[in-house]
Amino acid sequence: MTETEARWTQRVRAWKASGATAQEFAQGRGYAGSTLRWWSSRLGNKVREVSSKAVPVPVSSVRMVRAVLVAPRCPPQPLLVRVGSASVEVRRGFDGPLLREVVEALGGAS
Repeated sequence: MTETEARWTQRVRAWKASGATAQEFAQGRGYAGSTLRWWSSRLGNKVREVSSKAVPVPVSSVRMVRAVLVAPRCPPQPLLVRVGSASVEVRRGFDGPLLREVVEALGGAS
């Protein structure tokens, strides 16, 4: 493998590991996404042979994604705890020790 092929092999592996498109990965690196795709095609099996091995990805090629958690459309149903004839409705984030005291006070725990 030539020095040029080795350099492009490393670039193609880092690109594939990044999950970015060729255009996104190549941006600001001094080469075009189309060149990256061409080298990927040309190297073919040479890149695939070791694709199952861990390939260190330079920090500059890591793509950061901001995750946004979305609340469910309908709030979770409360849990109804019955102790004898009494009922206690418990919702997410309840105070466990307080619930234990309530159940004990209602005579449901020994």
